[in-house]
Amino acid sequence: MNILFLHGLETGPHGSKYQALQEMFGEVLAPDCTGVMDETERLKIIQREIGFKNGQFLVVGSSMGGLMALLLQKSNPERVAGLVLCAPAIHRPAATGLDLNHLPPTIVIHGTQDTVVPIATSLPFGKRLIKVEDDHRLSQSMADILRAVFDLKLTLSGLSSD
Repeated sequence: MNILFLHGLETGPHGSKYQALQEMFGEVLAPDCTGVMDETERLKIIQREIGFKNGQFLVVGSSMGGLMALLLQKSNPERVAGLVLCAPAIHRPAATGLDLNHLPPTIVIHGTQDTVVPIATSLPFGKRLIKVEDDHRLSQSMADILRAVFDLKLTLSGLSSD
């Protein structure tokens, strides 16, 4: 199962979340969308990058990357096996019309102290939402993120973490 990391609006592809994912899981594809504000342009970059890899992806998206993960799943559902969304920026206009009820296996992690993307925006994810005592960067919740990716990877592989 390929892991795809999609970074936030004001970060780059090889920050702390990427580093932690790579350390735990090995190869992680992380398209560089640094400075690209437009969601359509970001999606083109991401689609071009995944075009070079075979198979499906477990997509980990942080903030704007979380929104992009959802847009990727909408446009290429056959390539997205599961989603781990970290404070997804679904308050942006590009999220209008996304169907949050019909997604592949999904885990959402959102900080209760997030002042960039209010946690209320993630409430529609219901039981898939994990609330953590953290801010938007989720720097204190890296273990929660890695556990979510690990658990979802096992689920997608047809295994149980029990």
